[in-house]
Amino acid sequence: MLSASSNQPAIMDEKKKAVITAKLRSRDEERQNAILKRQEEKQAVNADGERLDFFLKTFKDEKKIIEEFINNCETLDNKSELADKFDEMSLAIQKLQQYVAECALFLPSSTLGRAQSDVSDLNTNLQKQKELMLPKKKFAFKNRKKYSEKPKPIVEKNQPEKSLTDVAVTKCNFSDRTGEILTKDPEEINKEDVALVNLSDCTVKLSGSPSAMHVNKLNGCKVFSGPVSSSIFIRNCTNCTFLLACHQLRIHETTNCQFYIHVTSKAIIEACNQITFAPYNWEYPGLDSHFQLSGLDTSQNAWDDIDDFNWLSADVHSPNWSLIPEEDRVKQWDP
Repeated sequence: MLSASSNQPAIMDEKKKAVITAKLRSRDEERQNAILKRQEEKQAVNADGERLDFFLKTFKDEKKIIEEFINNCETLDNKSELADKFDEMSLAIQKLQQYVAECALFLPSSTLGRAQSDVSDLNTNLQKQKELMLPKKKFAFKNRKKYSEKPKPIVEKNQPEKSLTDVAVTKCNFSDRTGEILTKDPEEINKEDVALVNLSDCTVKLSGSPSAMHVNKLNGCKVFSGPVSSSIFIRNCTNCTFLLACHQLRIHETTNCQFYIHVTSKAIIEACNQITFAPYNWEYPGLDSHFQLSGLDTSQNAWDDIDDFNWLSADVHSPNWSLIPEEDRVKQWDP
């Protein structure tokens, strides 16, 4: 009969074996988990790679179409057809800009920056060709008039502004208000058209990234807006202050208003006077992400490059607009 002491080595061997088996099992599980994690990471990388490849191909194809028109538009003789084609290409650039914004979340920063720069270059080159092929009609006088005399307003063709009725029924809008603080958050206005109509002594705060903005008949108002991915049209406003960021800004029949702007193309004024400009400086939580969503190039701001359609002299500065001296600019706005 074996004694207890003689069974002890066998018991110890079993315990060691169990410990070793457990360690081997644990290592095997760790190895399997590591393999699974690498496979998931590889699949994620492949998915991002596929999305990036699709983006690059789509962007390249759309860019090529626009570039081909810019390079070959001189072959089109029909002025009406040419004007329509320029409008079509301008819309194509806006859509391409929006596409870049929608893909920004998964694009490498270098790719995103290059795409934004390419879109900006496309727009600049398109506008240069349009000015060359479809120059603004100049005035002809029997007797030369002095610049101090008010010239006849120039009306640009094919201007994509909405009528007052169309603006009033825009989904996101404020109209017919007096002395109120009016706000809309990103969930309401991101990628939506916004309209402001017939407001008096109101403060409007739009923290988000609208698709476009239409403003008509504001008096004594302050308007703060996040970055707009396409255009802002302003008409018939007096004694207002605007803080705006957009791709294209057009201001008509407006008097005694201040504009703090970030605009990626030359702003246009028409039939305006006492208009002043400074760089955009509104800050609020989420602004950076809204700039990214809008697709606007934060490094490009033509805030001080204004085209006055009612001023014919290229050598003398228009008396209808000026820059706000730095010491007179509002440095920080109330939240």
